[in-house]
Amino acid sequence: MTNFAFLMDLLKISAKNFLSLGFDHTLVSRWRTGKRRIMPGRSQAAAIARIFRDADALREHPVIDRLLEIQYPTQPCAADDEKQALLERFLTEKGQTDADYQKKREVRLGCLQNHTGISAAAPRGIDAVRLGLLDFLDLIGELPQPQEFSFVFTEGLSIYLDDASFGNLFITKLMKLFEAGHRMCSIMRSDSTVSDSWYFHKIKLYAHLEGYIGTLYYNDFMQQGSEKILCVAGDKLALTVSREVLWDVNDTCISIYYDTKSAKEVSERIEEYRSRAHMLAHYEYFDRPNGWFAGIDILRDQPSYLFSRLPHFGISAPDDFAESFALSHDEMETIWREFYPLALDIRFFDEGTPIRHVFCESDIEDALMKQRHQSHELTAMLGRKAWMPTRSLVRQLTTIQALLKERKNYEVCFLSKERFDGLLVQIGVWGNEAAVSWIEKKQSVSCKNYMIVSGMQSLCVTAWNEIPAEMRTRSAATRKLNRWVRIYRI
Repeated sequence: MTNFAFLMDLLKISAKNFLSLGFDHTLVSRWRTGKRRIMPGRSQAAAIARIFRDADALREHPVIDRLLEIQYPTQPCAADDEKQALLERFLTEKGQTDADYQKKREVRLGCLQNHTGISAAAPRGIDAVRLGLLDFLDLIGELPQPQEFSFVFTEGLSIYLDDASFGNLFITKLMKLFEAGHRMCSIMRSDSTVSDSWYFHKIKLYAHLEGYIGTLYYNDFMQQGSEKILCVAGDKLALTVSREVLWDVNDTCISIYYDTKSAKEVSERIEEYRSRAHMLAHYEYFDRPNGWFAGIDILRDQPSYLFSRLPHFGISAPDDFAESFALSHDEMETIWREFYPLALDIRFFDEGTPIRHVFCESDIEDALMKQRHQSHELTAMLGRKAWMPTRSLVRQLTTIQALLKERKNYEVCFLSKERFDGLLVQIGVWGNEAAVSWIEKKQSVSCKNYMIVSGMQSLCVTAWNEIPAEMRTRSAATRKLNRWVRIYRI
C-alpha cells in the first residue's frame, strides 16, 4: 500500500474524486499500487494533495493535520502552505512499498485508521512494540537540536532483545543518536537482569564509558504495574509501553505521543522514578577510587574474568607485581586498599576455580619491541607514570606459561588487535562481588551490586564462548607464549 492508497482508505474517498482533474481510473490504480510514483515538485502532486485536504475538511473529524503532526513532528505544520508542502512530501516519499517503510507507517499512523475524534487502540504485540521503539529513535533523530532523552525500564530488556535483529538495530540507531550529540538517561529497577546479548551489552557499556548514557537504579522489587517503558525527548515527543497481563507479551502495547500535554504527563511520571533512583556504579574509578571497594570480600571459589590489552593485573604475586612497576611500599598499600580486586593474582583463588584471561597479542608484541612500556591504568591509579620494563613483561609471560601447566582451570587467550578492538572495552569481573571496566586513557567504572556484577559475569562467559574454539585452546596459548619467551628472554 502506498501513502496515496493509505489516504484514500483513511478518508474513504473513491477514484471518482480525481476524475475532475483528468486523472483516470488506471492512473489512480497505479498510484495506489506504487507502479507509478507521484513525483515531488510537480503540479500533479500539489493537485492530489489539495483533493485530499478538501475531502478531509468535509469530515466531522478531520485527520490530515493530525497525520502530518505525527509523521513530521519536528516540522512546522501550522500555516496552510506548510500543511500543503508536508502532505505533498508524504505522497511523494521514496520506498513506500518497501516492507520496512510500511511497518513503520503502520506503527506510527495505524491509530488514524479508525479515527473518530478519540485516540484509537495502540499497536499491540511484541513485534509492534519493537517497531515502535525503532521508529521512536528515528523521531528523536529528526529533532532540530540534540536532546538528553530519558528512558524508564521497569522490567529487563531481554524480552525485547530476544530478537537479535531488533537488538542490533536498536543499539545501532542509539549510537547514531549519540554521534549526533544526543545523550540518554536510563532509569531501571535495581533487580533488573542484564541482557544476555554480549553484543548489545558491550556497546551499551562502551556508551556509558564514553559518557553517552547515564544509568540510575531504583528499588521496587514488588512492582507489578502495567508501565513497562517510558520515554520523553524534547517537549513534544513521548512514548509509553504497557502490559495489563503480566507475562503475556502479546498483550504489550505501545503509544507514541506528539503533543506537549502528553509529553509533559510522561515526563512527570519519569521524574517520579528519577526522584527515587540512584547510581550503583562508581565512575572515574582509577582516578578517584574513594574507598569504593573498602571491605569487599572476593570469594576464592568464584570464577574470575579479565579482558585487558596487556598482562599487567591478575598474574604476579604481590612482591613481583610491585617489582615489575617499581612500586613503593605506600603505593602497594594504595593498590591493596583501593584497587583490591585488580591486585589479586591467580594463586589467590582455589585450584578448581575457573579463571579466564584474554589479552591482545598485537599489544604484547609491540611492548616486547621496546625497552619498557607504560601502564595507563596504573598511571591513573598512582598519579604518576607507571612503567613496566620488557624483562618484567617477559617474566609475566613466563608466569602464565607455568600457571597453564599448574592449573587445569586456568585458561588464557591472545587475540589479534582487530578482534580485541571488537570487544570495545576492557573488563574484569570477580565472582558476583566486583566488576571494573575501562577504556584506555579515558573513563573507568566499577560496580559491586550483586545483580549487575552477576549479570556481567554471565556476559563474560558469553564473550569467552564467542571466541572461536581453536583460538582459546591451551595449545594455541602455549605456542604463542613459547615463541615470545624464546625470542625475548632476557
